[in-house]
Amino acid sequence: MDITPIYELRARMRVAGIAGTSLLSEDFRLKRAYEAFQPLEAISPIFEKLGQLTAQLFSPDCSNLQGALLDAITLADAVICTLGAVDIQGEVESFEITELETSTDSIVVSAPYSVLKKLLDALTTSDGGHYRYVCELYERHPEFFRDYRVRYTLVGALGTTYIADKVEEWLREDNDKTILPLLYKDFDPKGKKEMVRRVRLISALAGAEANDFYIEMLKEAQKDVRTELIDALRHAPENLSLLLALAKTEKGKNKDKVFELLVEIEEERVSQFFRELAEKRTDTVLMYLKNSITDWSAKIVADVCNTFLEELKTIDNADDEEKQYFSERLQLMVRAFFGKGGAQICECYKKLLINSEKIDALLKKTCKKSQNVYENTVLQYGVLKSYQCWHKTNLWDIQMILGRVLHHSLLVNPDPELQSLAFALYQDENSKKTNLKFLPAAVTVQFSKDENCIEWLEQQVKDTVLIVPKLSKERMNVVTKVAAYIKWNATENSYEFFGYYMDTHSLGHRSVARPIKLSHAKEIIEWFQEHSSKLVDEMLTNWVPLNDACMCSMMGEYFYKKALTTGDNMYLSSMKACGWTVCEDLAVQYCKSKEKRIEEWELQHYLEEMPGDLEARRAEAQNLKERIKTGKLRPRKIDFSSLEAWIEKNL
Repeated sequence: MDITPIYELRARMRVAGIAGTSLLSEDFRLKRAYEAFQPLEAISPIFEKLGQLTAQLFSPDCSNLQGALLDAITLADAVICTLGAVDIQGEVESFEITELETSTDSIVVSAPYSVLKKLLDALTTSDGGHYRYVCELYERHPEFFRDYRVRYTLVGALGTTYIADKVEEWLREDNDKTILPLLYKDFDPKGKKEMVRRVRLISALAGAEANDFYIEMLKEAQKDVRTELIDALRHAPENLSLLLALAKTEKGKNKDKVFELLVEIEEERVSQFFRELAEKRTDTVLMYLKNSITDWSAKIVADVCNTFLEELKTIDNADDEEKQYFSERLQLMVRAFFGKGGAQICECYKKLLINSEKIDALLKKTCKKSQNVYENTVLQYGVLKSYQCWHKTNLWDIQMILGRVLHHSLLVNPDPELQSLAFALYQDENSKKTNLKFLPAAVTVQFSKDENCIEWLEQQVKDTVLIVPKLSKERMNVVTKVAAYIKWNATENSYEFFGYYMDTHSLGHRSVARPIKLSHAKEIIEWFQEHSSKLVDEMLTNWVPLNDACMCSMMGEYFYKKALTTGDNMYLSSMKACGWTVCEDLAVQYCKSKEKRIEEWELQHYLEEMPGDLEARRAEAQNLKERIKTGKLRPRKIDFSSLEAWIEKNL
């Protein structure tokens, strides 16, 4: 392919730019260069786009010749820059740009050059204020970031210190595979943070399609880049043999990553590998299996438990060192129960509970006061402050520990035998008594059944005092905290059990989610609203079904009334999530609830974050001003003239 016409076309356009656009219609040399270029338009959409931009220069209907010329020169520069970067031995083949761009419209974005120039500068330098400028521009005009002139710079920005994480987040959310060639280009398997981010993006965008790339780069990859490449191997099932080989050669966190991937694979070779390893390094295997929900991992943990129970019979004759060893093995084993089901595991629960007295004595003797026997498990995503208090119970009580691990296991694994066990341990059919320690597991099973469980829930939150059933705050809190593991997934338009755990063998937090069907969500929400509390309201924030206008309106009104009653600012985001637009008296009640101690910045922030459009928020701000001016409200720490000036400027 002869690309000389492209260079000639760009040269003539630059001359035209110097001579002035008023002479364009008489520039026969530019027209001749365009005619020579026209045959190339059929080869690629990018050349076709350049031809379209050039043709505008000769159109009498073109209202902005200067802008059209600038766009044409810029695209010609980019095309020549790309062509100049090619250095491959062999025959040149035609290049289909459609593999990179779904439409030519996404290549060039209609944006002022001054804005794009400032954006490109901000992405390549770390001067003060650039981070905020780039983030605000992305919120207002995300389309600017899809311009081909910005795409190259975004990939380069993955190596910066101040905005690289945001750029990675945007490219991931954009989910545009056309960026992949730029991520592959000049990839350095021995690189640092930029290459780590590139691998994560390639993994997220290409998945198994890039498997050959992962394997090829692994040959020379080092440190964190190697860890991310190993993690990307999870996309292709055919990588199992490679992972088993890496399990014998990798070290440190790379080895941990290999094991983390293997324990999620339901395959006989993996089972055999860990069984053989367990014979030599039982505690190590328990640590790696602690988040696996495979059938083979449940059998290995059950075997370890049965061996432990046999050894427990001799615990009374053991010395302190042996007791400490037994205790540590017990803790690793119980943690490894998480997510595992089946008859063998259920039997282990029962046997451990039969030996609860001996086990509790062992834990009390060997554990420190501050030690959490069942740690690093799935944690709640939504309710945080209140939820943490639930964890500060006696964790040397094996019933409490097993109640929690059973509850968390049911969140990720709806095993029928585990579900039956949960009800059997919670409800003693012989004595008609219930064990509060297994109530979370029983409630989780009820939510999993997709039944109208209101009547059942109402019974569980009551205690019988002097023959009269009364609401138990403790039981109600337990039910609420279990419900807080449920949230609405706006992407899938469905509910799911959701949580995360921090794993010493994982990099950071890892989330877990399991879709569930809640056909009676409306009735359950209304039941919780009848038992309203701050904890309930925090939980309900995650239950808003964003695809149901009636439910959003109902919950928006509920949060609005609670905000008026309590004056708490926690309801603002909930109202916005519901699409609620009424803000009358909200700021007034908020100021009234904190009248003696409210700071001016708090009130300003509240006015900015209220639901409703600018007109509604301005009306409420005027309402607030009038109350303060007439003395109906007397916020001691707020200067009225300063607040008034801020309202006039910002609202």
